[in-house]
Amino acid sequence: MALLLVAMTAFPALAGGKGGKEGGSGGESQGAMWATLAGPREVVVAPPQASESLGTVAVIATMWAGSGSAKCRVNFVVENYSSANVALGFIARTFGAKDELVDNWVVSVAALPPSGRTGRLFSCTLGATQLTIVPTAGYDWPPAKCVKAGEETEMCPLTLKLTSTVPIALGKEEKKPEKPEDKKAKK
Repeated sequence: MALLLVAMTAFPALAGGKGGKEGGSGGESQGAMWATLAGPREVVVAPPQASESLGTVAVIATMWAGSGSAKCRVNFVVENYSSANVALGFIARTFGAKDELVDNWVVSVAALPPSGRTGRLFSCTLGATQLTIVPTAGYDWPPAKCVKAGEETEMCPLTLKLTSTVPIALGKEEKKPEKPEDKKAKK
């Protein structure tokens, strides 16, 4: 099972399928549908500090579903290419075509050593057209910190590289439905 997840992470196109009449359902796979959406698939966020970066922390989000499937899976792989032990905390959100919230997942890594790699696998709902991440409480932007001795965390100059099979829209907020009194006030 672990080998299968590694293969799907390394080759996202295989994870999503190629569409067509696979699996006997006759429908196009979600992986092929996500491939047609416009938008950036990779975003690099430099550290806010003026000092030189200690390296990169990569977050790879791979979303896939088989043809005819009613649900999908999303795998978040975190890789530490920096020289420091790092901690990470963010909420990943997907939005649909009408900017409605489709899914939320909390991804938290307490400590990842240099050259370390870990993953988080979640279920997801079909219909996502954009992905964003928001730091959890205790994290700023980018949502990664260095881990000191004693498991204490502190801000440090880390570069964040976010890669996704779904277009990335950093800073996107959930669209709040209008209240009935708001609609009356606009008339």
